[in-house]
Amino acid sequence: MNIKYREIIVNYLELLNKLIEKAESSSISESGFLNARLFDDMFPLNVQAKIATNFALRGCYPLSGKEYKELDADIESFHGLKSHITTTINCIKKLSQPTIEQLEHNVKDSAGFKEFSISGSEYVSSFVLPNFFFHLSMVYAIAKSTGVPVTKGDFDGIHQYPKGFSWET
Repeated sequence: MNIKYREIIVNYLELLNKLIEKAESSSISESGFLNARLFDDMFPLNVQAKIATNFALRGCYPLSGKEYKELDADIESFHGLKSHITTTINCIKKLSQPTIEQLEHNVKDSAGFKEFSISGSEYVSSFVLPNFFFHLSMVYAIAKSTGVPVTKGDFDGIHQYPKGFSWET
């Protein structure tokens, strides 16, 4: 697998921290923002962010020869959530790079109630990254729906638009 998945994950976690900082500096209520959700049967923003960090670790630990263990986290405040994201980034940066052999070994995991075992490279490309980006997208969508002035550039770090720009007007 030639993509630098760990660097991609770390980059997007750093962007997630910036999104949280943007919300923190807006006039939105901390509790209202962190507990906002798109629909009643979906997780709130803070949980979506925590699940994204969990997928980041789930993808990096086993392929570095380490057992994945969910980190304890205080996600009930801007500070706590940003601290958790930073801790996740630091954990990933401390891991050894996976070898070709580790990418070829099967990884056992579960998706909901389904247990599965697939090669490390397929695990990252077909399970970890899609789920990581799904939960990041939910954070972005919830932030946007709560009135935080985020753009696509806040999600990917690349796009730029003038302040107040809209495709709809």
